[in-house]
Amino acid sequence: MSVVIEQMLKNYHVDFEILTEGYFGYSTTYTGWLWEKGKEPVSAILYIWNSGDMVYRIDC
Repeated sequence: MSVVIEQMLKNYHVDFEILTEGYFGYSTTYTGWLWEKGKEPVSAILYIWNSGDMVYRIDC
């Protein structure tokens, strides 16, 4: 997940559990659960418009 998304989640004190992700040309789509402490999760879709090269990094 991008640094911008991680900062947004931190600022709003929520977690985003990615269930599916898709890459289509210059856009990325993440679908999953948005969690806020003490509340029921809601489904969410994040659409991100990309420019430049895509780097896919997997932390082990």
